[in-house]
Amino acid sequence: MILDNYLRYDTKVIIAVICSGLWIYFRTNDCYNMIPRGHLFPIIFVMTWTYLNYYEPLFLPIGLLILILYSQIQIDKCKNSKNKIIKII
Repeated sequence: MILDNYLRYDTKVIIAVICSGLWIYFRTNDCYNMIPRGHLFPIIFVMTWTYLNYYEPLFLPIGLLILILYSQIQIDKCKNSKNKIIKII
């Protein structure tokens, strides 16, 4: 699937395991907030991500990257809304 011409399946699994280990090691409390309870997007995302990861191990690091970007977008939105509130006050 992804990079099949360049990487063997075993190599992809090793890359996925290393990426997940790095993510777990460097995670912060914000990592838990990026997948909020009761929201539809995270549910669909994680279900699809899990399904795709069974077929292609590189979907794990791709999904982690998407989660990091998603959390940064949420953090930026939060900061912008706080700045707007401070300017109003």
